Amino acid sequence: MLLTKSVLVLCSAVAVLAQRHAYSGANAVASAALFFGEDTTESIDPLEIFENPINHATAASSVLAHSSKRSGFKPSEKSAESLVEALDDFVVQVSTFPGFYLKDSSETTLKLKNHTSVEEFENTIEDLIGGDHSGKIAFKLAELLPMDLEYEEATRLKNWILNLVVLDKPKGSDIVKIQLARVPLSIAFDKEPKTYSGSTPTLTPKVYIPEQRASFVFANFEINTQFLIMNAKQMVNIMEIVDVERTIALLTSPPRNGPELEDLLSLWGSQQKVFSF
Repeated sequence: MLLTKSVLVLCSAVAVLAQRHAYSGANAVASAALFFGEDTTESIDPLEIFENPINHATAASSVLAHSSKRSGFKPSEKSAESLVEALDDFVVQVSTFPGFYLKDSSETTLKLKNHTSVEEFENTIEDLIGGDHSGKIAFKLAELLPMDLEYEEATRLKNWILNLVVLDKPKGSDIVKIQLARVPLSIAFDKEPKTYSGSTPTLTPKVYIPEQRASFVFANFEINTQFLIMNAKQMVNIMEIVDVERTIALLTSPPRNGPELEDLLSLWGSQQKVFSF
């Protein structure tokens, strides 16, 4: 009953925030997920996952996987073009889950010059985030830039959303943090890359970042520990348990022409029992 009431009375402001950031002109989404800190999960018993804070990294990953399933946002399984609407649904699912509470969020305009380099993009994001893990978060977002598209794809898929989900459980703490970051931006394509003047002439990449005012949206959440403990039985009835490693894989777009999801999972070699969808 508490869960039902919490959902019904939950303020819709967070959902509106998530929806108003929808990038209506987007053609495609590239997504990734990261985990920082220490996964101290000790149990595979579903009830224990939610009742004991030591297992809350897996509780958070299960919520994210459940949100992925409900919204249809499955970057590991679906094409980049099919993820645009599902991404907004996923953000709403995560943002309105009463077991997460929003600490802060921001939207910043990125003034990108013509032919902004990947390194310049990464440095801009890192400077905006600041604090722990900013370098790794910026690197991962830059890694999502679709710089390897061929001409047909680049002319068809000009507007992208770079999406990143971060789980963080600092060592020595039962606090679990969830961060959602995304950057909608446009790309362009040079059929004949130009040579720039200088002591060492270089060719521009075929795909490049044109001059634009993009946006960087970043939201920080933390787990509501008491809510999960008090509603553990209801959580178990609602969702399956999915560990951190598999959730990271589920929310990550596969490398272009790279290994399939199961190949990625085999690299981790998880020993924990996972309930598949």
